[in-house]
Amino acid sequence: MDKRSFLAVVMTFAILIGWQVFYVGPQQRKAAEREAYGAPESLPGAEDDAAVEPADVRPEDVPERTHASEDARPSAGQPAAPPADDEPAPVAISVENGVMRAGLSSRGGEFTSIELVGFPRYGGGDVRMVPEGAAGAVAVELEAGGRWTDLSGRGFRATVRGRPVRDGERIVLGAGESVEIAFAYEFPGGGLVEKSYLFSEGSHEIGLAVRIRREGELLGTGAYAASWRCGLPVNEKDAKADAQQFTALGRVGEEFFSQQQHKFSKTDRITEDGVVVWAGAKSKYFLCALLTQTQRSGRLALLGGRQPGEIGWAVEYPFRGDPRLVEDSYRLYVGPLDMAALKAYEAGLEKAIDLGRLRFFSSFILGLMVWMKRFIPNYGVVIVIISIMTKVLFYRLTHKSFKSMKDMQRLQPKIKELQEKHKDDRTRLNQETMKLYKQSGVNPLGGCLPLLLQMPVFIALFNVLRNTIELRGAPFVLWIDDLSSPDVLFSFGARLPFLGSDFHMLPILMGAAMWLQSKMGGSPTGEATGPAAQTKMMQTMMPVVFTVLFYGMPSGLVLYWLVNNIFSIIQQYAAHRQIEAEEAAVAAAQ
Repeated sequence: MDKRSFLAVVMTFAILIGWQVFYVGPQQRKAAEREAYGAPESLPGAEDDAAVEPADVRPEDVPERTHASEDARPSAGQPAAPPADDEPAPVAISVENGVMRAGLSSRGGEFTSIELVGFPRYGGGDVRMVPEGAAGAVAVELEAGGRWTDLSGRGFRATVRGRPVRDGERIVLGAGESVEIAFAYEFPGGGLVEKSYLFSEGSHEIGLAVRIRREGELLGTGAYAASWRCGLPVNEKDAKADAQQFTALGRVGEEFFSQQQHKFSKTDRITEDGVVVWAGAKSKYFLCALLTQTQRSGRLALLGGRQPGEIGWAVEYPFRGDPRLVEDSYRLYVGPLDMAALKAYEAGLEKAIDLGRLRFFSSFILGLMVWMKRFIPNYGVVIVIISIMTKVLFYRLTHKSFKSMKDMQRLQPKIKELQEKHKDDRTRLNQETMKLYKQSGVNPLGGCLPLLLQMPVFIALFNVLRNTIELRGAPFVLWIDDLSSPDVLFSFGARLPFLGSDFHMLPILMGAAMWLQSKMGGSPTGEATGPAAQTKMMQTMMPVVFTVLFYGMPSGLVLYWLVNNIFSIIQQYAAHRQIEAEEAAVAAAQ
């Protein structure tokens, strides 16, 4: 085999993996043009309040954002302003439905907390979806005269089942039960803004209804928005990896839009006009998304900032036709990035799961693993079986690659002769070398083909292990207690250069298996030069390079490659015995 080609293939493999690691998955397709409106403290406004007929779909009907310092909102992590003196003191109410615990306050009629039951949070308790003390978890904003005002600090009147809410009231839903909690704020002159939430037992979906009566002070309003401005908290042990996945995303018409938080460096909002299907904000494993029930033109705003966890969304609608009563219904999903659950909405919500550019193949691998989990109660065993299946699938091809490498070793003396003969003519040397390969029936790329064909499986598995809730916290055996994270045999107690604070054993075992396999391949002995020297160097360096490359990768991925290497050693040993037996039989016949 041509050693330069072999080196090129190996480096390509390493680069592709590095691309996945260092760029945190694939970049979603960006919108052709995006405009930034306002500064981080700015609020939306409108250039033109002229009413138009509902049938007219014009992006300019949605008010733009303008500076309005007096209306500046609190950022994530900051409490809302206290209510006015003439407003009632806020009351709190909590709802538990078996899969979530939600806390709400009559101040703004917003969520103060949402905890997802059954999903442990690093540091104790269950996963949180609302940062502690933050305002703006399902806020309502109103536009008038080019300025927007959010109602987060207003004292709403809270009712449950038609009666006033008692402060500290706790509702626990039983099987098949549901409850509606309504929050209403009245303006002088008869204006009203009402939000009601419908909770059902065992569901991550919360019904949301918004009702606005445009009378009195609200006659001058031109639009309203429902938004999630509270941001998201970190829930994972690897806080950096979790925060890197914070993304604002949504769908307008048939187009999907996505923007990671670190991209909000020059603007705090990116907008798309059209028929908004849904808007959402996600962390590594969890999603808060608002799905619209009314198909009409509006604006999707992806919100973000530089502060940790500052990510969110807004759905904005103008009051077309100057209506006196506006009623909209939404579905609010707050839960895990579960493929089956998100697909059930039939709105493209599953695209919130980052599966890379090989999305179709990654989805197939995930589906296969979930199906196998129905019969095998351990994802580690599932990964081992998939690795074995891959080896079986490519068995004949791998066998031919071993034979090709053996043939290459036999040709080394002749290749060395050609090097001596044509040492001053590089072009002639390459021509004669390829001629020798052809006459001997040797494919110089034969040893690389199995590696290339396994790359899609490897990359798909990497995306599945790194970004899907099914593998979050999934244990295998012994010290391998989370297949989606690097294994930790023990901690050093301090952060060391290159090694970090934890010692990962699986990459060391994988490197050892690769080293053993390279030795079984028959490395050149004595003083090697030219291609032979390159082969010897590659056989020495590859285990080291791959060990370093895999050291911080999910343990499930390292497990897959370790098992692959172990079975390659077994197959290589058997193949060499078979080839030697065949060669001995041919020699005896002569």
